[in-house]
Amino acid sequence: MESAQILLSRLQIEQVAVSRASQHLDDARAKLAEVQVVIRSETAEIKHYEDAPSNGENTALAEAALNRAKSDLEASTSLAQQRQSTETDAELQLRTEQDKLNKLESLLDDLVEKMASPREQPGLVPR
Repeated sequence: MESAQILLSRLQIEQVAVSRASQHLDDARAKLAEVQVVIRSETAEIKHYEDAPSNGENTALAEAALNRAKSDLEASTSLAQQRQSTETDAELQLRTEQDKLNKLESLLDDLVEKMASPREQPGLVPR
């Protein structure tokens, strides 16, 4: 019976770990989605500057804005790669925690099954 209590405690702890890992993955996905929106915006901004006709006096300003937008896009792309890596790590961690939880649930199921099956007592003949 003590092993059942230990198993239940481990199960509860693992459920919390799965919940935490799931939240971490959700956060990682949200942050990646945010930077992907920024990348789309910066890409559109670059296209706008590249497609705009150049007219003498605004050329220097447009070129400076284009360079800034390209620099911003490069930084955002780097950030997106970092966030993609974080998301991948979070997915792996969640799978690991879910596997642990599944094993504990299986052990608990086995224990419950053993407790529910009639026990054969030595020396008694079954009817």
